[in-house]
Amino acid sequence: MKLVPLLTFRNEISAVQNIGSTQFGQRITYIVGEGRFEGERLQGKILPGGGDWLVKGIDGLAKLDVRKTFETDDGALIHVSYIGLYRFNEKVAQALANSKDAEFGDTLFHAQLQFETGDPRYEWLNETLAVAEGRETTDGVQYRVFAIGS
Repeated sequence: MKLVPLLTFRNEISAVQNIGSTQFGQRITYIVGEGRFEGERLQGKILPGGGDWLVKGIDGLAKLDVRKTFETDDGALIHVSYIGLYRFNEKVAQALANSKDAEFGDTLFHAQLQFETGDPRYEWLNETLAVAEGRETTDGVQYRVFAIGS
């Protein structure tokens, strides 16, 4: 098995809904804003309106549950979903407080991605599993995504 670079993407967070503490942890919903993705085989924009339904545990470890829609430059719509892990920490909080992007590796920020599309030009994505590393930016998030290949 090998990891093959697939794409990078960056999107804004347009709103944060702090649901509060539940029996499962701190529930926070991040609403996806506009963004852009770039890769060798596909590029386009991220449509606003998806979300990340995050649950943060008492030790700062959070579970990601994300849905968003990519629209390729040639008009295909792709549903992107991923789960993952994120650890809230002081290094990232400090970078953002100083109006700087966090760096990749500043904290645990990994995801497992799947894609769905009905567009025949991108059917290969329906059979693609991917992993990613992310980072927080001053206006949202950025990911480096790698397809799992053989």
